Amino acid sequence: MTQSAGPTRYENERFDDEDLAEVERSDDEFVGCSFRDADLSEMRTRRVTFTECDLTGVNLGRSVHRSSAFRNCTIQRAQLSGIDLEDCSLLGSVISDSVLTAVRMVDCDLTLTSLGGLRMHRAQLHGSRLTEANLSGTDLAHADLTGADLRGARAVGAVLADADLRGARCDVALWLQAKTAGALIDPAHALEYARAHGLRFDE
Repeated sequence: MTQSAGPTRYENERFDDEDLAEVERSDDEFVGCSFRDADLSEMRTRRVTFTECDLTGVNLGRSVHRSSAFRNCTIQRAQLSGIDLEDCSLLGSVISDSVLTAVRMVDCDLTLTSLGGLRMHRAQLHGSRLTEANLSGTDLAHADLTGADLRGARAVGAVLADADLRGARCDVALWLQAKTAGALIDPAHALEYARAHGLRFDE
């Protein structure tokens, strides 16, 4: 895959095992493409969309993405350490069995994204939308979730210990399903937590 002079649409093409490290791309579109075991480390994208692509075994470590999208993609056994996404969308994508240390996903749309069972210590997710995302068994200890939207997220067994939840929008299920010891919360969250656990207030 060569860098084109202008925006290019790729459909059902295979880039398996290709070395695309440090490539810069803008405004391109990939639909139904395969990047299995490709090296995309330190790639930089702006307004690039990947739709229903297979990124199994891909290396996206230290890559930087701005206003790009990975929609309904399969991301398995991937190296995502140090990935930096801002104003991006991962709508409906499934991420599993992958390494996500030092991850930054700021102001991103993670609606319906599956992150179940992943270890995401200290992930920066502030301002991101995780509505109806799968966070079951996900380890988000010490994560920055300030201003995030967690409504409808499946969080059975999720670890939010010592996470920063100030300004986050949550629902009752989160307080019942997730482990939140040591989390930094707002007073309104404290009331929600208490009510979720059946406590009553003397008014």
